[in-house]
Amino acid sequence: MRVRVLGQLAVTDGDGTLLPAGELPRRARQVLAVLAARHGRIQSKDALADAVWGDELPGNHVAALEHYVSVIRRRLQPSDPASACFIVTHGGGYYFDTARAELDLADLRQRVRDLDALPQGGPERLSRQEEILELTRELPFPEDPYADWADSARTEVQIAAVGARLELATACLERDANRSLRLSQEAIELNPFLERAYRMAMEAAIALDRRDDALRFFERCRRVLSDELGVHPSAEIMQLHRKLLTDRMPPPEPAPASPRRRPNPSEFLGRVAELRVLVEPQQPKVMHIVGPHGAGKSAYLAELSRHLVGRVGIGVAGLSVRVQRLGWLRSALQQLGAEPDALAVVDAAEPGEPLDRTRLDRIAAALTGPEPVVLAVDDAADLDEASVAELAWLTANCPGLHLVLTYQYPSQIVRRPVAGLGTPVVLRLEPLTAGELAPLGDDTLIARTGGIPALVAVANRSREVALGVAMQTARARTRWMPDPAWDILRFGAVLGDLTTDELVRLTGYPPAEVLGAVDHLTHAHLLDERGDGLTGHRATLIRDAVAGQVSGAAGRYLRGLLSANS
Repeated sequence: MRVRVLGQLAVTDGDGTLLPAGELPRRARQVLAVLAARHGRIQSKDALADAVWGDELPGNHVAALEHYVSVIRRRLQPSDPASACFIVTHGGGYYFDTARAELDLADLRQRVRDLDALPQGGPERLSRQEEILELTRELPFPEDPYADWADSARTEVQIAAVGARLELATACLERDANRSLRLSQEAIELNPFLERAYRMAMEAAIALDRRDDALRFFERCRRVLSDELGVHPSAEIMQLHRKLLTDRMPPPEPAPASPRRRPNPSEFLGRVAELRVLVEPQQPKVMHIVGPHGAGKSAYLAELSRHLVGRVGIGVAGLSVRVQRLGWLRSALQQLGAEPDALAVVDAAEPGEPLDRTRLDRIAAALTGPEPVVLAVDDAADLDEASVAELAWLTANCPGLHLVLTYQYPSQIVRRPVAGLGTPVVLRLEPLTAGELAPLGDDTLIARTGGIPALVAVANRSREVALGVAMQTARARTRWMPDPAWDILRFGAVLGDLTTDELVRLTGYPPAEVLGAVDHLTHAHLLDERGDGLTGHRATLIRDAVAGQVSGAAGRYLRGLLSANS
């Protein structure tokens, strides 16, 4: 006899004939399922009744339980005496005896135990994983998806199922990438929060030369981790993502024979991979560009318009309020060469009133042509509800329209109307690297600016201008941060690199608040962790600008306080 609980309950006899397990009363099926989930262990009648009925115990639950066990034995083993049944009575309770009836869940658990003694990637181990794969085509006890007694077994099976799929996907990647991709996708469906499954799916898609699919797997991974768990993808998967973007770029053009002038710091630098996302075919329908004040979001949009000549319209939502609520759209349509009737529709819009279908059709006509166009909204967090509704309609009804939104942080749009447009692709503008700044021929630039584009643009202007922009950047990036943040910047500017303990003593704030502020400052690229327990300013321009706001008396006091506490 064999009992199957992985998937719908089924029982067959020694000849493979299906027995009427599905015709058992529901409570009898639950009794059988609980005993199968806990096979080999004696279940007292009280414990078994609690699992089956929970808070709804019948008046005489022991008698009810004995009745259902009797029903199981009569229906499934009508010719056998009770002493030969696979549900064994022992010590005032019952247990499922796998020596009298095979059980697929017991087989699965044995194969999982076998893995411990088998070397990773070896043929015998892979053979066991193939057997586990077959056994875990379905999760157990689908009839009781919310039962507490089923949770442990279902989780156990799910872990085994995901592990088998990922190990087999890894093993077959080179010889059968299609199967590797299919197994990885199955693992994602079983556990959508497991980053390893997304990475495996990306590698399989790359092996099949389906790089756009690989990028979509990354975006799904990033979105799930961010939205559901509040974490970022690991460095390993981020590196794979960057390689994907880089590989999509064409080889660089050969350098001209004539000497090249040194680039001006105010010219656009870097962001090659980010630009490729929108200038290559199959660009995303909606893309969000995020980065703190001075990260170069507006410069990115301007550079995009130079790559896609005549196909990019840029508007600034932060300046469009009340009667001018669609000022950003008018600006974008003008850049796209829209006809006067489309501009007139925008001019006639009422504050807070969404445009009707007829007027939206006129705007859609201006955004429809032989080539795709990009509608870019800078400072998009301030879009009102009516504007978001119009953008959603235009995006859905203009096949060649691509929407780009910029703002500072993903958290900035939480509970704001613009969140209704979704976040299918979010690119964060990180500081420029030393390699991206190398063409400027100034080795001190990365230390002075920390790679922050706003500082790079003014680094070689007068010191007054450079320090003014640095102070504005620091103020803008810390405006939303908790109270200790600005004090930490001030103390670091005057005293140099400091440990967390020193910051706690100097600020007087609890350690948790100081650590939270340091995290925010690091994420905003204002501070760097040195790797030796010290935290210090990322850009010397910001350090000097902040230090200039601290009086000599305050500086002496802080140095004395630090020395006294040493």
